[in-house]
Amino acid sequence: MTKKKKTDFYLLKQKSISEGDLFVTDYIQTRKRLDRMSDDLETLKLQLESIKNEKKKIIKLFDEE
Repeated sequence: MTKKKKTDFYLLKQKSISEGDLFVTDYIQTRKRLDRMSDDLETLKLQLESIKNEKKKIIKLFDEE
């Protein structure tokens, strides 16, 4: 027998769902989306800093000659 993985959406499978239950599932989805977006933003910031540093090195090489 395989165990079913519990998800945050078990509430949606119930026949009667209260407004509070819907709020909880929406909150969980929104929080996960926000966490992913925050991680993506941090990655983009690091990439931008890396590109800025590379440009500075290139400019310095040309200025020295």
